[in-house]
Amino acid sequence: MTNTRFTSLAFSLLVLSAGMGTPALADDFPDIRGKWAGTYRVAFPAGHATHANAALETMMVLDVYKQEGNLIWVTNRWRRVGSESWITENGTGSFDLEDPDELVISEEGPAPQDGVNTGSFIGEVDDGNLYLNYMGPGDGISFSVELKRQDG
Repeated sequence: MTNTRFTSLAFSLLVLSAGMGTPALADDFPDIRGKWAGTYRVAFPAGHATHANAALETMMVLDVYKQEGNLIWVTNRWRRVGSESWITENGTGSFDLEDPDELVISEEGPAPQDGVNTGSFIGEVDDGNLYLNYMGPGDGISFSVELKRQDG
């Protein structure tokens, strides 16, 4: 499935689900502004150029720097465990109108002008933590991560 087809399918499913039931009010959404951090293992498919059939430990810091009701704006920084270099990606997200603890985040990738590896998170806020599942259709990677709110 191409990125465009995957994005269209994901958007269609989101629109369909948003049309059911009673929508939440702006006050119903948790305030998740701030920094969230966690470590996860990411899986790479057989055809990946540098990490074929591998699983690598990775650190992530998600900064939710703006929130308006159900909409959020984020900066995602990640790096492989043991690496000094961080990769920075930006994105936007939305809480589900029927279940205010569920959300989606779409990243533009490190070089959106070149069409480089955009991906999507689907997740929820539970017990004060963010639980996210990532799908990277451009490069076939996937992972799940538990992010904890950082002080300050």
